[in-house]
Amino acid sequence: MRKRLWAYGACALAAGLTLFVGAVWAADDAKTCVKESGDVAIDACSRAITSGRYKGHVLAHIYLSRGVERRAKEDYDAALADFAEAVKIDKKYADASFNRCSVYNFKKQYDAALTECSQAIKLGPSLDATVAGGSERLGKDQAMSDYYAERGFAYFKKEDYIHALVDLDNAVRLNPNNGRALKTRGLAYEARGDSRAQADLTAAKLLGE
Repeated sequence: MRKRLWAYGACALAAGLTLFVGAVWAADDAKTCVKESGDVAIDACSRAITSGRYKGHVLAHIYLSRGVERRAKEDYDAALADFAEAVKIDKKYADASFNRCSVYNFKKQYDAALTECSQAIKLGPSLDATVAGGSERLGKDQAMSDYYAERGFAYFKKEDYIHALVDLDNAVRLNPNNGRALKTRGLAYEARGDSRAQADLTAAKLLGE
């Protein structure tokens, strides 16, 4: 009887250790998912997702992080799927809608981009909004500036310069160093023959755009 009890206890201890180690690995995977990049991040995100340990906004953020890395690898459909899953899990996750907007702009699907960016603007950024592929947090104004800049780009590509300039003005107001917004606004001014184009284009170039 003692042997059977000892054996049961040993198995329980081993199972407990396995669960503990698994939990530690899952936590490490979640950190790696957010902090690292490329395949290392993608693999860690996938393990964290399948671990079943994460729910709600945290899980949505993991999907978002994997989507950002997949977008960087030009796997756009997989990225869109991850961002969609993030939105499905957390319907108020504006950053996921914004990232979908960005991919749709790249794919030249501007109507879809407008829908997604409008949703992001309506919701406003989450507290954990970060720069793409990194852990640096963005302030609310900077994140909103990016949302407006991305929607303004979609309007610009549709040659709707009036709405584009409204959004781009908002983007620059919220973040005067938003190079993408300045460049797109400069191009919109240029398309309309507005003399303010050169100043924006020059400022954007100085910011690396």
